[in-house]
Amino acid sequence: MKKTNGLTCFLLTICVLFQLSCVVSRKNMVKEQDFTSIVLDLGNVKNDQVRVEVIPTSIKSDTITYHFASIIPGTYAIADYGRFIEDISAYDKNNERLPLIRKDSNTVVIHKAKKLTRLSYLVNDTFDAETGADVFGSKEKVIFSPAGTNIKADTQFWINWAGFAGYFQGMQEKPYRIRLKHPEQLYGSTAAIDSDTSSSSDLYSFSRFAELVDNPVMYTKPDTAMFRVNDMEVLLSVYAPHGNTSAKLLKPALEKMMIAQKKFLGAVNTTKKYAVLLYLTASSDGDAKGIGALEHNNSTTAVFRENMTSQDLINVIGHEFFHTVSPLKIHSEQIRYFNYEKPVMSRHLWFYEGVTEYFANLFQVNQGLISEDKFYDLMTAKMKAAEDYNDSLSFTEMSKNVIQEDMKREYPNVYQKGALIAMCMDILLREHSNGEKGLLALEAQLAEKYGSDKPFEDADFINVITKLTFPEMGVFLNTYVVEGKPLDYSAYLKRMGLKETVVPVAESIVFVHNDALYINIDQDQKQVLVDLPDNENQFFTNLGLKNKDVLLSINGLDFNSEDGSASMMLGYGLQEGSPIHISILREGKKMELKGTVKLNYNEVPGFRFSDPTKLPLKTSWLKK
Repeated sequence: MKKTNGLTCFLLTICVLFQLSCVVSRKNMVKEQDFTSIVLDLGNVKNDQVRVEVIPTSIKSDTITYHFASIIPGTYAIADYGRFIEDISAYDKNNERLPLIRKDSNTVVIHKAKKLTRLSYLVNDTFDAETGADVFGSKEKVIFSPAGTNIKADTQFWINWAGFAGYFQGMQEKPYRIRLKHPEQLYGSTAAIDSDTSSSSDLYSFSRFAELVDNPVMYTKPDTAMFRVNDMEVLLSVYAPHGNTSAKLLKPALEKMMIAQKKFLGAVNTTKKYAVLLYLTASSDGDAKGIGALEHNNSTTAVFRENMTSQDLINVIGHEFFHTVSPLKIHSEQIRYFNYEKPVMSRHLWFYEGVTEYFANLFQVNQGLISEDKFYDLMTAKMKAAEDYNDSLSFTEMSKNVIQEDMKREYPNVYQKGALIAMCMDILLREHSNGEKGLLALEAQLAEKYGSDKPFEDADFINVITKLTFPEMGVFLNTYVVEGKPLDYSAYLKRMGLKETVVPVAESIVFVHNDALYINIDQDQKQVLVDLPDNENQFFTNLGLKNKDVLLSINGLDFNSEDGSASMMLGYGLQEGSPIHISILREGKKMELKGTVKLNYNEVPGFRFSDPTKLPLKTSWLKK
């Protein structure tokens, strides 16, 4: 990057300070010296890097340490964001450099700190470094894409603030002010409030570092949709570089889901503004590869593949929105006073993630978005998925030690066994109250007892739940959460009138049936071919696909002969009876095949309702 001469840097710093101080005086806000001010110019990107200028609060010590986060809330693996920071320098008011030492990737020690007026460094984005390695299955440090950063000049910026900003030692609780300059054609989508009316400059204020990290921003050419659900404003912002979808197309599904969620939660949810920031990836070099979402108190960052569906949006964002209750209103001291340098993890991931995942499924059947049988099938799938993990592991021990190498791989079980534990709790609560109260009522009690600014003591949480419910609940939680003993899910479902049986379940990828693969990649010819080992695949048979047909595209998305995984995923998540359009080459001639999706089904173990005497209890569980 070309260096600016000293006088220009000095004048720029004075100008920035003057602008910020004018804003403060006009609005009679907190005194400027109480803020850590961060300045970014997104219109000045060189070598795929953005320069960050940090103007500190008044420093009274001879030495001060500036930290980048090693981990952020909602993620459960060490990220070390400082790895992506370079060319860091500290300056006094005369633009003379101050001595500093970089102790490690996340820690910068600045000497003669009383003279510090500006800290400057370059930021590299994390998307460029992504390898596709599993966050929890890999020994290397992997930053989950929704928690990452992207710098694409004049096009798109994915700003999770831990990748751009740090904090001075002991000043995490002091306020921040962020000044962002950006190209006029780019719009900043966030749940935070922009107090600058300019079309090329934004100004955000936050009460502390944790609030800054909790408010990601996506800058891109505007593709947004907004709607209201009662007193809550919802913003959907989409970056789809190849035009595979848009905010307009996704809005009806998101709005329908949000209406259902608000109705399900009732007074428990008090969110006033919620932002969904959606990034569609081609998973190519330099692009995001981690599919999923990261919750924030008032927003979600989500990364999907380009062939995403509205149902994908419902499944993922449906989960994240329930985090507005837990951990927003129900969380331990470890979360409220999060240690970004040396994290101390809470024992209760089973609650934060497991209960949230359970509600993400329950609300759909409760509000009529899916059938009761579909809900049973979703819970059965979690039972099957939980078999891949240690079923005798203490969830509290796993949670406390989740960032340790030997525990990382067990973390995803919070979405499987954790959700099933929540289901059994719900059943116990319904049975004990004759159907009147369930797990959501317990969450409401906990939210009222604690709230956003009052954390619970980690070691006492199960005792609190027991006191709010009944002794049997305490025995259940100590047995299956603390001790980690295996659960007999069928025994709990039987209390609601369900019995084990064999049920038809659709396979998730249409190119696979009974473990047989029906496409083949010819790397020599660079083609994706239909490969029919038999005539059992109903998807292929229904559309009239023949052996050796060359697959070009499906619903407008191209098959990629150099990326077998991406091609396979084009057959994921299709809905029975939905329109389908496939372009092929057959004997050198291009053809268009149109029809509707017919999925492949397998007979698998599952559950169905069978005891009419339990109907009132089952109805209260799923519908009340």
